[in-house]
Amino acid sequence: MRINKDFLLAGIVLAIGLFLVIGSFNFPPGEHFLNSSRSFPMFLGYCLTGLSIWQFVQTIRKKKEREEEAESLSILEMKRGLLYLLLTVVYMFLLIPFIGFLFSTLIFLLIGMLYYREVRWYTATLVSIGMIGFIYVVFEKLMYIRLP
Repeated sequence: MRINKDFLLAGIVLAIGLFLVIGSFNFPPGEHFLNSSRSFPMFLGYCLTGLSIWQFVQTIRKKKEREEEAESLSILEMKRGLLYLLLTVVYMFLLIPFIGFLFSTLIFLLIGMLYYREVRWYTATLVSIGMIGFIYVVFEKLMYIRLP
């Protein structure tokens, strides 16, 4: 029996989400819901659980619509994967220490999306800026955690 990668991914994400939700009840409740030690793991667990259910639904739909694909990776895909791995190492070990987390993440996301040509340049720019804004608001403003 062949296991579908999408089902496996959704199952792993579901397990992690449920682990976070159940484990967050071990933390003490705080005065306010957003300011307690259990709010972030619980929120993250609920999000991961919802996304994994959505992944299950998408996989079932995709399985019915598509034909069987080739299992082997082409040389081009392997080269692209290695280059993206190299870009990730440069991001982690060169960009973050020199220009900081937020700006290096903006550059990494933008280059990554443009490299794979999944979206247009303006969509990649908006998504990158939106992600950086979301990270900044959640960590700096809501949780008072300084980013490197």
